[in-house]
Amino acid sequence: MNQTSKLDGFLPLIVLIPAIICTIALFRMSIQKVLLNVFLPIFTLVPVYYFWKVKLLPPIDFAEAVLLPLGIAILIKEWRRWHFTRSDLWLTLFFASACYPDLRNGDKTASIFILFTNLCLAFVPYAIGKLVIETHGGRIPFLKRLLTLLSVSCVIAFYEYRMGRNPFTILMAPFFPDEHFAWKTQIRWGHGRVSGPFGQSELAGMMLFFGIVLALYLAYYHLWEPRFANATWLPIKKSTTITVLIGSTLLLTQARGPWLGALVAIPLALIGRARNIRRMTSLFLAVCLVCGPLAYVGMQNYTSATAPGSAEQETAAYRAKMLDNYIPIAIAGGATGWGKDFPRVWGQDSIDNEYLFVALTQGYVGFFAFSLIGIEAVIDLIAASAHGRTRHDRYFAFSLLGVFVGILVTVFTVFLGNQPYQLFFLLAGWAQALRPRSADAPEFAFRQVYT
Repeated sequence: MNQTSKLDGFLPLIVLIPAIICTIALFRMSIQKVLLNVFLPIFTLVPVYYFWKVKLLPPIDFAEAVLLPLGIAILIKEWRRWHFTRSDLWLTLFFASACYPDLRNGDKTASIFILFTNLCLAFVPYAIGKLVIETHGGRIPFLKRLLTLLSVSCVIAFYEYRMGRNPFTILMAPFFPDEHFAWKTQIRWGHGRVSGPFGQSELAGMMLFFGIVLALYLAYYHLWEPRFANATWLPIKKSTTITVLIGSTLLLTQARGPWLGALVAIPLALIGRARNIRRMTSLFLAVCLVCGPLAYVGMQNYTSATAPGSAEQETAAYRAKMLDNYIPIAIAGGATGWGKDFPRVWGQDSIDNEYLFVALTQGYVGFFAFSLIGIEAVIDLIAASAHGRTRHDRYFAFSLLGVFVGILVTVFTVFLGNQPYQLFFLLAGWAQALRPRSADAPEFAFRQVYT
């Protein structure tokens, strides 16, 4: 029995294997190749909610184990190319607002652990997007590898829909016998809600509509190989297979928040294909202005029913009551918030709204810092979509804009965690890499005058 207990204590060390692989790889190959061969497999195929923990050190999950050495390498090799922006200021403010409340409350350990988590899961993805992906023609290889791996996770995740059990959890749980994973597969409409390696179906949905938008972008410019290298006998093109597979899995999540995000993301991204972008943008905004108020009124009626008639309606009513109960608590938390131990309302422990969660834990300062990071990214992507050097670049900027706005909409109904948390900050950094710089202005102006 004692031998078994000792073995159980060593099993979580599996978390360190990706860290060792990543560190060795960084000495042997470029950061771009490490992103493709180490970071992306962890990002798309491995649950990041399992962790290794020893006394005095923060919990380390699979993502942090890779991102920590990767972040150090980026700072050493790429720091000289860093251009300071307003987003850097908002990011710093966001980190400070995350750490300060627990430090003020006397929990110095929790404050340090939160800082470590944010440096790994927010700052490093932000730096990857800002400094690494767009260099040396890395955009297309990055997207193709990411979407290929994401489609593999979709194939595995179909088991969850049919059997009501998460295959990723089944595989990983034996290595973490002391960790009790609270997120079980939810059953809706008689089938499991697919969550894959992302923890929850809503989080999976955000990853999947990101995949759909970028798969459409790659397909439009014929950037995929015609067929799978090892399955040339398949009658369907590779681009079609991957897009349909990711789209089908999004439906199997049965997550209405990400579905709504996808309904915003995909049409907004497709504006980049239009011959008359201004006309299509005006049409998109007009549809939003008409449908937005109608959707709001319908949701108010749906959530205010005195006797909810379905599980879906009960969930919507829960979110409406959550806002009523927690907004006064957030206001009472003031500028700096309550920290991780904010007052809970009985029966409503789950805060299914990232904006509200940030306001509760990090106060007004954290809420505005988070919002400003999002606003700055949207501004950068609008600028890139309007002034990109080529139509190809403009469509890509519209694609990222659609995904980012879709995420901002979705997190009104769900918290931002696990891989989507990394994705949010990666896109915030990536947006800056796309925005035209002042050095580009003379060439653009020359073409404006003489063509």
